[in-house]
Amino acid sequence: MSASTPGVVRPATPADAAGIGPCHLACWQETYGGLLSPAFFASRSPERFTANWGRVLADPATEPVVVAEVDGAVVGFAQAAPSRDEPPVRVQELTTLYLLAAQHGSGLGQALLDAVLADRPASLWVAEENPRAIAFYRRNGFSPDGARQVDDAWEGLAEIRLVR
Repeated sequence: MSASTPGVVRPATPADAAGIGPCHLACWQETYGGLLSPAFFASRSPERFTANWGRVLADPATEPVVVAEVDGAVVGFAQAAPSRDEPPVRVQELTTLYLLAAQHGSGLGQALLDAVLADRPASLWVAEENPRAIAFYRRNGFSPDGARQVDDAWEGLAEIRLVR
């Protein structure tokens, strides 16, 4: 992390749902705002995200989630879990890594990735039109394996799979 942006990465607890929920929605809006319609976001609220994260973090079967905090506020989060791909191309999948745009370049994204995966082989899906994220993952040894999917629930957003 840079000296200008002190922060901490730590395991999430159920109490973190109140911070992760609004952060999650804000990250979606920053990341996908130019790729998805306003209608996509209109039906989503910080309260809905908070409630969902409350259920996820309260479930003892949930894979560990880590949060990044700056000045006590959640600014990012990440999770890795067993691959959801059938058949799996790697045992682990980075299922979630989001960081508020104001924290890009701070080192917190790297700290989140390191906390959930270290240097283990893994796969992940990323929006095909998200060059910043793709560049970040490439710096961390991930590369496209040729798999692509279009998510109808996300207004036809195209994703590519990266592996290392």
